[in-house]
Amino acid sequence: MNKTLLSFTNIFLFLLLFHGTGVSSEVKREVLRFSSDTAQIKKGAGIIHLSGEVKISYGQYEIRSDLLMAKTNSVDSSEVKIIEASKNIYFSNNKDISAKGDKLFMDVDKKFVSIEGNVEFSQGKSIIRAKKINVDLVTETVDFEGIKDSFLKN
Repeated sequence: MNKTLLSFTNIFLFLLLFHGTGVSSEVKREVLRFSSDTAQIKKGAGIIHLSGEVKISYGQYEIRSDLLMAKTNSVDSSEVKIIEASKNIYFSNNKDISAKGDKLFMDVDKKFVSIEGNVEFSQGKSIIRAKKINVDLVTETVDFEGIKDSFLKN
């Protein structure tokens, strides 16, 4: 009962702090939508911690993980600047590209994503396994580091 009440309290506080079911980003007025088992808001630090079956949607992109932290630009802002996720990372453009890995870092303003640790990047039937990938979401350029056991299929 206390855990359920605490969960509802966290959700209520989050909604009060960020005025809705999503966090607005000023870049293109995209809305960051999320769900998770638990949430912790540190208003003074401008940080949101999510854990347990975390799912975030930002524009066309989806991020899933076990743990996720989002940082706002300032204490008074609801504009998310940085997203960091760990454990069971899944990243997708909801079209033809997806990636899995151990850690994810996303700079929302610069539209840049880095995934590292046992990365498996797939597009269509092609799979590239690497230590790390860097993705420029504007140019849709992907840089790979430490490629191993990979294949490209048409």
